[in-house]
Amino acid sequence: MSYHFIKGCPLFYEMFEEEIDYIVSRAKILIFEKDKFVVREGDEGAELYILLRGHAEVVKVVDHEPVVLNKLEKGDVFGEMVIINENTRTADIITTDKCEILCLDYQDIFKLYEKKPKLFALLSFNLSRLLVKRIKGFSSTIIDVSTNSKKAS
Repeated sequence: MSYHFIKGCPLFYEMFEEEIDYIVSRAKILIFEKDKFVVREGDEGAELYILLRGHAEVVKVVDHEPVVLNKLEKGDVFGEMVIINENTRTADIITTDKCEILCLDYQDIFKLYEKKPKLFALLSFNLSRLLVKRIKGFSSTIIDVSTNSKKAS
C-alpha cells in the first residue's frame, strides 16, 4: 500500500505509518467495474470506504430522478456515518469508471477503541474534521441553490 497516498487521506491525518498500517492491515480491497453500485440508499451497512483508484458519484433519487450530490475521486472517504452508529445508507454510490476501494469494517474500527484508544481518538477526530468540512460544503451548496432559486423567481 502506498503510504504517501494513504497518509494524504483526511482520515489518516497526523498518523504515523505504523498506525496507518495497523488500521489498513485489517481492511479489504474491493474492485468495482464501471457503473456498479458500491452501496445503495436504504441498505444496511457496517463499512467505511476510501476510494483508492477511479471515480464514483454520490446519487440520491429525488422525485424519481437521480441527482448527483457529489463526485468522488482518489482519497475520498464515504460511508463514514457508520462510525457514529448510522448503519442505513443515505445515498447510492455508483462507480463512473473502474474503482479500487479500501473497505474498513465498523467492528475493526471499534476494536481500536479497546486496543489502541489514542489511535481511535485520532481517527474519530479526523472523522469529525471530515464531517465538518462536508457540512460546510453542503451549507454553501444550499445557499447557492437558494440564491439561484430566488433569482429565477
